[in-house]
Amino acid sequence: MTSPHIKISQQGPVATLTINRPEKDNAVDATMMSAIIEALRRLNATKDARILLLRGAGEHFCGGRDPGGAKPKNPTEGSQMLGQIVETNQSLAAFPGITIALGKGKVHGFGFGIAVQSDITLAAEDSRFGFPEIKAGFPPTVVMSYLSRWTARKKAFELVITGDEIGAREARELGLVNRIVPSGELDAEGEKWSKRLLRLDADALRACKAFFRDTAHLHPDDAYRYGISLLANFNASR
Repeated sequence: MTSPHIKISQQGPVATLTINRPEKDNAVDATMMSAIIEALRRLNATKDARILLLRGAGEHFCGGRDPGGAKPKNPTEGSQMLGQIVETNQSLAAFPGITIALGKGKVHGFGFGIAVQSDITLAAEDSRFGFPEIKAGFPPTVVMSYLSRWTARKKAFELVITGDEIGAREARELGLVNRIVPSGELDAEGEKWSKRLLRLDADALRACKAFFRDTAHLHPDDAYRYGISLLANFNASR
């Protein structure tokens, strides 16, 4: 499914996915989520992009889900709509190259989720992060399923039960952001990171990403064994 609000461009090995709905703070609806999933699937299938930049048009990265979107009529429809979020996250994780989120302005809800789960998260110094769903009486259980993997469990719980907005500096202190840059330099920083990573071995980067992804829930002993197997196969393939 396509959407005029989701734009994909590619220059050589660098692809860019832009959420292009600035008049709505880049809030996403079901059609937009389907378009994001489809775009990620195409990129995953072709495997000709080594870097994927995720950005928002205008002042904001993403204001979350569109509150004016269609409401589910029953639990089955509700599960399907929430399943889109899970599928987006899975498609993002499955991208074999490195994903880089460029957070600016509002990085809320769905937007905060994909920014956190990108491999590298760059943030403008005036960006604002939050999961405001609880303020609408909605428990963000999809968020809770993964957030404590990226930051301390108590802090993750605080973020979802208060819906508080945090700044870029606090997000970095919590391990949710890699680097903070002046607001006008965010796109340039994304380009700098792309060039830096393109100078490195593509297969080695893919192996690093696969290891971090596949061992997230493993016992350390199992992770050791997986690491040995992965490296042995990597060396044999060279």
